[in-house]
Amino acid sequence: MKFVKASLYLSVALALTACSEQVSVESHLKNAKIYLNENKVNESIIELKNAISGDSQNAEARFLLGQVYLNLGDGAAAVKELEHAKQFNYAANKVLPLLARAYILTDSDIDVLELSGEASKLANEEHSRYLAYQTLAALRSEQPEQAKESATLAQSLGQENLYSMLASAYLALSENNYDEVSSLISRILVIDAKQVDALMLQGQVSMVTKDYQQAANSFKEYLALQPRSGIVQILLADSLLKSGQDKEAEKHADAILAKVANQPFAHYIKAMVAFNAKNFTKASEHAETALSANFNQFNLKLVAGASAFYIKNWQQSHRHLSSVVKYLPKDHQARRMLAVTQLELGLVDEISATIGDFEGSQAGEAQFLSALSYKLLALGATDEAKKLLEQTESVTAKSASDNARQGILKLMMNDPSGIEDLQEAIALDPEFIEAELALAYAALQSNDIDQAREIAVKWQEKYPDKAGGYSLLASIAIKEQKYEAAEAALKQSLVLEPDNLFALMEQLRLARQQNNETLSKKRADYLVKLAPSNNKVLRSYFGVYQNEMALATLQTAYQADKADINKAVLVAEAMISLSQYKEAEGLLASLAESPNLPKRYWQLMIYNLKKLNDGRNIQSVLEKWLKASPYHLDPVILLADLHASTGNNERALTVVKRGLEYHQDNVMLQLVNMQLLLNSKKIIDAKALYETLATVNINEALKAGFLGRILLLEEKFTPAIPKLTLLYQTYPSSQNAGYLAGAYLGNKEEAEAIKVLEGYLLIDPNENRIKTMLAGLYLQDDTSKAITVYDDVVSKQPKNVIAHNNLAWLYLKQNKIDKALLHAKEAFSLAPEIPNIADTYGQVLLQAGDNKEALKYASKAFDLTQGKDSDIALNYVEVLIANSHFDEAKVTIKKIVTNTTEQSDKKTQLLSRL
Repeated sequence: MKFVKASLYLSVALALTACSEQVSVESHLKNAKIYLNENKVNESIIELKNAISGDSQNAEARFLLGQVYLNLGDGAAAVKELEHAKQFNYAANKVLPLLARAYILTDSDIDVLELSGEASKLANEEHSRYLAYQTLAALRSEQPEQAKESATLAQSLGQENLYSMLASAYLALSENNYDEVSSLISRILVIDAKQVDALMLQGQVSMVTKDYQQAANSFKEYLALQPRSGIVQILLADSLLKSGQDKEAEKHADAILAKVANQPFAHYIKAMVAFNAKNFTKASEHAETALSANFNQFNLKLVAGASAFYIKNWQQSHRHLSSVVKYLPKDHQARRMLAVTQLELGLVDEISATIGDFEGSQAGEAQFLSALSYKLLALGATDEAKKLLEQTESVTAKSASDNARQGILKLMMNDPSGIEDLQEAIALDPEFIEAELALAYAALQSNDIDQAREIAVKWQEKYPDKAGGYSLLASIAIKEQKYEAAEAALKQSLVLEPDNLFALMEQLRLARQQNNETLSKKRADYLVKLAPSNNKVLRSYFGVYQNEMALATLQTAYQADKADINKAVLVAEAMISLSQYKEAEGLLASLAESPNLPKRYWQLMIYNLKKLNDGRNIQSVLEKWLKASPYHLDPVILLADLHASTGNNERALTVVKRGLEYHQDNVMLQLVNMQLLLNSKKIIDAKALYETLATVNINEALKAGFLGRILLLEEKFTPAIPKLTLLYQTYPSSQNAGYLAGAYLGNKEEAEAIKVLEGYLLIDPNENRIKTMLAGLYLQDDTSKAITVYDDVVSKQPKNVIAHNNLAWLYLKQNKIDKALLHAKEAFSLAPEIPNIADTYGQVLLQAGDNKEALKYASKAFDLTQGKDSDIALNYVEVLIANSHFDEAKVTIKKIVTNTTEQSDKKTQLLSRL
């Protein structure tokens, strides 16, 4: 019989694999809190992750880690940890408000709203905090009534409460009451100048009101407070671009692209900056990259087409300009560009349609038409040339400055995604009345009512037979809450252009704003009958009814157009909102092979699997998400953490490495990668990564620790000791104590190892892993100390196999058979497949006189080692003799090769008994 390797070998092994062994959660939590107080964020994250590795259900560690991520603006990581904290029953008054904000950051509005029942039980302050986020989630989910109820309830809980004011601000924003929003934000920031949600709202309102410099200032403050927020850097870049700070805007775009090489909005910024600088080649490259990522914005296509035109890439220019020409005023310069590209490509038949209604009212325009006509004649397109020549006959004013008018200007356009106003669309002549209609809606969104009304009147005077002017007047009236005037304008719009969808949608919005349920349903019914495949109509329709009948309507539309992924996602959302999780799962699964799946699809998949308690398939979905969108950080973080939490370091390592391909300069991913490499004993890779980390601005002790662990794995104990000493002195954790003790043991300095371990127990007397290591060292020279330590360990860790096994052996040596049996039996029940455990149990049973049972366990230990362990084989022979199995004992003992004097003596003694 022998010990489980718990002396030098065990201590070194434990030191080398400390991350995967039992670690004191309390110690990690304590260290994490110290680091948090010292604002050492990265170090606190590492400690909290170590705590979770030791106890994956520790609610406090999960909460603190989620709180750290939330403070960094990392919504996805915060959601994961805070959901765990909630699941493990962490205090609801602390976790629910934070979880609600994390859901807001990840656009998980459904999740926010579903917290309502639990949040209602919170105290007033925490409840009002949640209600602010519930208000925003309801607004984003097109549930204005619920938003109003949330804001009203928040006010009733405390009118001057910071979060009740935030809820009111969100509501005021939805009603386009920007003065009220600004007033509320100012009051909030007086209370807390670093209130990030208020800063975000301030930036967004400033964008709407065209105070782009203020928007940039707000977003800069937000980014400083929440440095991992991806969206705010995008918003900041856009505000800087709009405020004319092209260089700084491009700097932020470059920072985004350094992390996410294919981020479309960043490429959009780069394209606009390059275009403004007349670097058309660069503008074209970035515009193409953004468009290839489905960032199909009108003004971006215009820039792409115009840039390609200037660098004479006719095919590319034609592709983009032909897709937007129908939305341009008839005298827009881009039409001229398209006509030239058509000419260059030999598409003569298309030219007439492109500029057929072009009115050459100025000399420069006449010159263009004349030049184009000449080229057409040269090509032999006589009829087309004549048409253009006829148009030039009405020109009366001619000027040499007309050639300069071929330059480009920015045409302001609203971003269809609703995130922010995009850069003004490129226009060649801002004097055109047609261009002003688009500008009017931009003015309306920025609350410039007078400018919008002036343009609307001008449009009506110039085009009295078109509905656009009346639709614009209606939109103005809605903003001013003049509902009767809005209804009248929309009716006139529908007289001029019957069933125009814009007017009908505005009518439905009017009814819903006035809480007229009957009229809302009537108008929703008419709309869905008129445009049964329009996604915006379908979403509004379900928003009105929210029942099985409305879901059936959405399903019918989807069945008629299964190629539209957005329809499928809309149906799935509706199913989930009606708690039809199995049905949603089936629908979402059927879309899995579709290309370019939107982010919302993946979010719904994960959310629905959680609702179904199907944790097994979450990994599969995360892997597919990562494959489909490898530049997203969300699936990298979630998937790596999932693997690490189950002890699968190799798979976690693979995921992190994949993430580093797209985020190679992300220090946190590099640190996690190093930990995983060391835990997996990949020395060569760890050394290569260390060369990179050595140049990074991180704590020197951390760098020394990495190098020390590498040297420890290489069994270069002497140089490892000073490195690990610095690490331990700077970060005195049990894990680092184990590394240092392991280095001393490898260097045959057992006394120093004991000193380190005993010293750490003065810091944390309850660290059982350190006690186990220490007791293993005491075994050789001080059995009483070893028994005392092991007894303390099993009292706190009743499932500590090593402690039970070694106590059994120690008590056996003291002839305390009852105690030896108790611990041997417990050790075997915990680890029946470890040979030394079975061997110990067999020896204790033999000394207790139960020879038959002793043979059972001695035989198991012998079989597990296949007779290759000499100590276990000799013990087996001893038990065979005790059971009178002499023949088998003789055969077995002949095969045993002894390696030590002790083994030789025992073999001789057994042979004498045979």
